[in-house]
Amino acid sequence: MTEKTDHKFWHEDGNIIYCVDGTLYKIHRYFLKGSSLDITLPRNKDSMDEGLTPDNPITLSGVEKSDFEALLEVLYQTPMAPSDALPIKILVSALEQASKWDFEEVARNISLNLQRREHKELNDLVAVIACCATHSSLFSKAFFLEIFYQICNHTGRFSSEFIADLNPHLLSAIMEGREIVREATTGKWLNAVRAVVG
Repeated sequence: MTEKTDHKFWHEDGNIIYCVDGTLYKIHRYFLKGSSLDITLPRNKDSMDEGLTPDNPITLSGVEKSDFEALLEVLYQTPMAPSDALPIKILVSALEQASKWDFEEVARNISLNLQRREHKELNDLVAVIACCATHSSLFSKAFFLEIFYQICNHTGRFSSEFIADLNPHLLSAIMEGREIVREATTGKWLNAVRAVVG
């Protein structure tokens, strides 16, 4: 397979090269400091130039190209204060990757950005609540409840892509909450909220 380098994360002045899903990324190690991606080179005695040349990149397995690019999008923009212009989907994906690779401060700042923004689209709300459920230590319970309430009151339809990403317990609680809101039975609504928050 021929690796691609024709994208915005191939920096000629970069000093470390990764390969993800057949795409090469030449980036600046500066942005990786303190994370588990900040690999001390060389990792392999038999390969002294690993990560230094396009012929011998550091290959990241189990990472999708879009997820890696979402993380780089945040790292190269303003990792300490991610832009409100970035789509929710990119921020959620970047938060997943930041957590995976131990970018603790970046993950915290992404969660603050998500909590500060107004969410109107149902798919954005579902992506955010799934992120809250997975990374509960980064989000307040009040924010989680607000998003849950908005989802239950939203008149839009779920996309199958987002439903597939939700854990069954959360999906069940959301579906029950939406049904209860339609029935407008307050007692049942409170029970659904308690079941989600625990």
